[in-house]
Amino acid sequence: MSWKLDHVFFATADADSVERALAELGLAFTERHVHRGQGTANACAIFENAFFEILRPYDLEELRSDIVRPLGLSERIHWPDTGACPIGLCFRCTGADADSGSWPFETWGYEAAYVLKGTSIPIVTPAGCLADPLVFVTARSKSAGKVPAPPPDTPRHLGARRTLTRVEVHRPISASVVSAGVHWFLENGFFSLKETGAHALELELDHGREGRSHQFQTGVPIRLRW
Repeated sequence: MSWKLDHVFFATADADSVERALAELGLAFTERHVHRGQGTANACAIFENAFFEILRPYDLEELRSDIVRPLGLSERIHWPDTGACPIGLCFRCTGADADSGSWPFETWGYEAAYVLKGTSIPIVTPAGCLADPLVFVTARSKSAGKVPAPPPDTPRHLGARRTLTRVEVHRPISASVVSAGVHWFLENGFFSLKETGAHALELELDHGREGRSHQFQTGVPIRLRW
C-alpha cells in the first residue's frame, strides 16, 4: 500500500488577504473552483507532487447544511472565533491495496454534491472533531494518477517545479487526544503535529535545500521553507 499527499488546505474567511500575501512572496494561484453544494470555493497553487488550496466561504446556506456540518468547515473557516483547526490534508492511495476495506483506519463517507452520484469522499477525522486537522482521502479515480499539471503557460513561481516535502500543523495545547485515524498518518510520517500556542501551518518545499524561509504576518499563520 502506498499513500501520498494530494493537497493541503488552509480555510479562512479572509481568503483574499491570505492569497495576496502568498502571491507577493511568489506563489501563483492558477486554478479556482466552486464546490457545488458545499458552500466553498478555492484558489490553488500547484506543485509537482501536490497542491496548496486556500478555502473560502461561497454560499453560507450550503456551508451550514446538514450534509456539510459534520466536516466543521464553517467553524474551520472562522477559526479565529471558533478555535477550530483551519487546516486539512488530503491523501491518495495507490497500488493494489487502494480498496478502502484494506485501510488500517476507519473512515466515514461524505456524500459531496460535486462528486459522482453514488460515491462519497472517505473522511478520516471523526465527524465534529474540530481540534484535529480535517484528514480525508481523495475521491478521484485511480486513473487520475496525480495532481493536475500546471498550465503550460504558467509563469515560473515559488511553487513551480518544486515538490512539497513536509507539512507541519500547529494547534493550541489541547486536552483532546488526536483521533485514531489522524494519529495513523502522524505515526507513519505523512505529516507532523505540534501543540503550540496557536493554529499554524508550515510547508517545506524541496527539503528546504535553499535554506530560506518566510513567516507571514498576523492573520496569515503560515510559514514557507524552501
